[in-house]
Amino acid sequence: MKKCIYLTEGECEEKLIRALKERPSLVLPGKVKKFNVIQNELPASLLMQFDPGSIVVLVFDTDKDETSHLRKNISLLKSLSFKVEILTILQVLNFEDEIERATDVSKAQDLTRSKTINDFKSAVNRMKDKEFRNALKRHNLDLEKLWNQNPPKAFRFISQDSTRVKARL
Repeated sequence: MKKCIYLTEGECEEKLIRALKERPSLVLPGKVKKFNVIQNELPASLLMQFDPGSIVVLVFDTDKDETSHLRKNISLLKSLSFKVEILTILQVLNFEDEIERATDVSKAQDLTRSKTINDFKSAVNRMKDKEFRNALKRHNLDLEKLWNQNPPKAFRFISQDSTRVKARL
């Protein structure tokens, strides 16, 4: 089986991937590392950590039309002396929107009974992976609705690869 590494934009995305990896796994197994491919260029030290044939999954928001670092990072991954498979998971528009679409909550904060988005994010990040997975389950997470939107125009140069990451149920 190919090694898989998820590079997530932030802590909430990292928590979501970790929760979805809890048994039974709903996504490909692999390592999860917080690295914002929208705001930062992949350093050589990180690029050297990938094994030939690895799957590198980039997870990021699409709420800002800035794609120059993302384009550069995809180029860097493609230019490695060995081949890696690059998959992209586009959150349209952001983490909170994905939670609202894929669960039965009307506002993301309802998942954690938080008053504000910042409180919600803090609560999510404080949860243990299994606890977050259970909260998603309690609120009827529909994996089909997660990461299934067409991206904004600025991101149409890449594909939404979530179906290739989600476990076949």
